[in-house]
Amino acid sequence: MNEEVSQTQLHPGAKDPAHDAALIWALGTQGNEMLLEALAEPRRQLIAEGVAKIRKLPRDQRIAFAGREARRLSSARLRRGLEGIDPSWLVDGLRGEDPYVVRAALSFLPTPVRRSVERRLPSKVREAMPDRQTIGRMDKVWLVRIRELLDRRLIELMPMLKKGTVVDLEKVEQALRELGRAEAALGLQPLGRTVLANFIARLDQEKADQVRHVVKMARNSDPERGERAQRFWGRGVDGDASMGEIELRAGLWLLAHVLADDAWESHLRAHFVYLPRGWVREIERLKELARPPESGFALGLLRALGMEVVND
Repeated sequence: MNEEVSQTQLHPGAKDPAHDAALIWALGTQGNEMLLEALAEPRRQLIAEGVAKIRKLPRDQRIAFAGREARRLSSARLRRGLEGIDPSWLVDGLRGEDPYVVRAALSFLPTPVRRSVERRLPSKVREAMPDRQTIGRMDKVWLVRIRELLDRRLIELMPMLKKGTVVDLEKVEQALRELGRAEAALGLQPLGRTVLANFIARLDQEKADQVRHVVKMARNSDPERGERAQRFWGRGVDGDASMGEIELRAGLWLLAHVLADDAWESHLRAHFVYLPRGWVREIERLKELARPPESGFALGLLRALGMEVVND
């Protein structure tokens, strides 16, 4: 049978072509047609016709069709969900795999995501990966199995994805560092003016003025914040760290307190895939040292970072 089976032939007029194509693929290759009885007309008939066409194909053509559908459906689904995810999560998900498997798995990702992941792979893995032509000559059955491997790795991330969530990582980091500088400075205040002044002297004029203002405003009005900031120096960072390390670590220290709040933990975890994996590991570590924050703290911090609840 030389006739090419197209997507439009399999599900003409479908309201959700991607969903119906996946159903046709599953039932046409190994599913039970009795499942179609649960569908309403005319959708049941349209899908039944597509399944019948697949089952008439010789085995090698069914395998080729499955490979094409796997690549197309996976690419469409991932393009909707993965472009905002920090690439470090995908790199971690492929850790330890053979370079051939890594290259084949990357072929199913949207181009911007694939390039970002490739740049972050260890050099030994990149150098050992085959070219695209080699992957194109691989048996389609193995490509489908590799796609399934990739999907299994991504399933671990999918529950954390929130519909409608948009995270600007650059703005999140900028806000975390700004809040972290103030937190670190506030924690040094009980040690005396000289210690605090030496810390602020390491900042440029604009940042120094901002920190002085925050410290002055919080000096007597927010005792819980002062206590939390003091504990940062004993638990969050050592005194030999650079200013860049201190301000980011202090920002993550604040996020760890959101994670320690039962009412907001799941919400923050839903955003983890948009943050670098190294940040998440640090937040998890610091959570063990944090205490549940005062009422309103978590919401205020999440708003400042642009990580509020987004209604569906």
